[in-house]
Amino acid sequence: MIDSWTKKSANGKTVTFKIEGDRKSGFVYSAGMDGWDIKEITGSLKMLTREDVETMFVNYVAGK
Repeated sequence: MIDSWTKKSANGKTVTFKIEGDRKSGFVYSAGMDGWDIKEITGSLKMLTREDVETMFVNYVAGK
């Protein structure tokens, strides 16, 4: 595990974000909230910032 943090969503629920992996094999980004577990596996060797990860999952949930 590289990084893990929590944040309150707009509706007051706690969302847990995680970044796992390495520059050799790529990164896995995940978000979990009240039974939702969303994972995005990338082959990218560049690690996204916390802000990038949060934006990616906000867009996913919004259907963008």
